[in-house]
Amino acid sequence: MPDPEETIEIKGRSVRLFRSSPDGGPTIDRQISLRDFLLEIVAFAPRRFLEQIPLLPPGARWAIVRGPSLIITVEQPPQVRLVSWSEKAVDEPGSYRRTRLALPYTVYLLLFHHGSFEEMRLFYRNAPLASEEDGLCMPNLWNISASESPLAKCRVCLRGRPVFDDLTVAGQAQAAIEFFWGAGFNLDIESNCFRRAATLDGRIATLETWERATAGDPLFPLGIQWEEAGLSLRKAGEHLLDWRGAARPLEDASDLADLLYRLKDLT
Repeated sequence: MPDPEETIEIKGRSVRLFRSSPDGGPTIDRQISLRDFLLEIVAFAPRRFLEQIPLLPPGARWAIVRGPSLIITVEQPPQVRLVSWSEKAVDEPGSYRRTRLALPYTVYLLLFHHGSFEEMRLFYRNAPLASEEDGLCMPNLWNISASESPLAKCRVCLRGRPVFDDLTVAGQAQAAIEFFWGAGFNLDIESNCFRRAATLDGRIATLETWERATAGDPLFPLGIQWEEAGLSLRKAGEHLLDWRGAARPLEDASDLADLLYRLKDLT
């Protein structure tokens, strides 16, 4: 007797396995969820995705993976940083001066693709992260975009940064953060977060008032009601993956059909 013919039907969020019966008609042998089916396919498929999260940098709190793309969240506690600042744009002549500025909790979202650093976003908080659903706030730094676009909001300018590809992922994350703070702030981004936040509190209205407030109380930023970014940590990570164009998870039959149309037709 020949082996029964098998047919797989994908409909909505379920997968059915039909086997031919002795009278020739198909009968349902098993029905499973599409999600479980795809997880099993991935387990046997050639690896194009991250098989494991690499060693994370100091201060890492959370990571999210989508295909070959990885988001690492680094959180740093309130601190006073020594930074360089110029009232000129980067292409204009002008000298930088050094100053000490107090900061609240600083949250960095770093995007990697196939192990290479690509982008960074920076946010503030007045308390440490406790959940990926915690909200984020706009910072008040010069070289960060104040754009309302979810894909550009709080995007860090890393103009002139070196290539970090010879470093590990953890090393690249640390190098990107260090480069940002060491490169010097200027007015290269016209719509920057410093200007946007200047009206929130008199202590950060100007560089000079920020300096004086820092000298008087290094923890004063924790008392400022920073502007909400309108993004949770998870949503900010997903927006950054959308910016990269990383493939979304397959969730139903229509998603799988879209994938099939990208592949070579065998008929």
